[in-house]
Amino acid sequence: MFGPYIEKHGAPPEFATYGDSEEGLTKMRSGYVVDVGHPCNQSIPRWIDSGLFRPIDTSRLSNWDDVVPSLKTLDRAQSDGDQWFVPFEWGQTSITYRTDLFDLQGEEESWGMLWDERYAGKLMVIGSAGDAWWCAAIYAGVDFDNITDEDVEKVNALLREQQPMVRFYTSDVTTMEQALASGEVVAGMTWNDTATSLKNQGLPVKFANPKEGALTWACGMMMHKDAPNPEMAHDIIDSLISPEVGEYVINEFGYGHCNLKTYDLVDEARLAELGLSKNPSDILDRGVFQTTQSDELLTRLNRDFEEIMAGF
Repeated sequence: MFGPYIEKHGAPPEFATYGDSEEGLTKMRSGYVVDVGHPCNQSIPRWIDSGLFRPIDTSRLSNWDDVVPSLKTLDRAQSDGDQWFVPFEWGQTSITYRTDLFDLQGEEESWGMLWDERYAGKLMVIGSAGDAWWCAAIYAGVDFDNITDEDVEKVNALLREQQPMVRFYTSDVTTMEQALASGEVVAGMTWNDTATSLKNQGLPVKFANPKEGALTWACGMMMHKDAPNPEMAHDIIDSLISPEVGEYVINEFGYGHCNLKTYDLVDEARLAELGLSKNPSDILDRGVFQTTQSDELLTRLNRDFEEIMAGF
């Protein structure tokens, strides 16, 4: 993942992980200082408004000119000539299911698969409102640009209906893969990488293309205002957006990459197998992106989802 950085500095950067962007921001607000953080597009405004970050000097990024233009301007990524966010990987939240264990009965793939009572106790959902709430909102037909109180209650009701059918909630990719591989669950909300990993192991799985649309997202890097190593921080970012790292990201995880030159390094048949294209805009332009919301609404959604997971 950090090949060019390691070539320059002799070792990979140290890093800490978090369950979702909100957890990471909370940790930094409490005084944890990093050089760069890794949020996704829906969190960019919230991270900027925290006052903990500073613009990135794109003139110090050798790969910047090759980044997909539409990803450079996501959700306040650019503001007043400053670049606050540099995109890295992008993908979708959808359903990975065992084609030998889940019977579609001739129906189209749909988010309703995760509400199928036939498989109660054998379904899995990502344990974060940043994914689960929004996927349920797609299923409910909510307009992301105009979310009302009624919409919130409608989605919450769907999630409460689903809760007794869920074997477990998790954000841990290894847990997702093991549960699907063993047949403990037959369908689960996942990111691209779970389906790609299981396919690479020869297991009969598919990453669904729900008729209502999959949740599409892009994640990337932001620089802390007190970054102790700003030069190395720019090197980390430049490494991640390089074509050689992008080739690894596509083949190992099935994610799309921000660099247009990456797609020339991957066989067209492999891209098609992973649901990608030589022109990433073919998929990005059709995506259902989570939109920027108020702090009050996001706080409410996180609180509600935590209560729903707990059975309330």
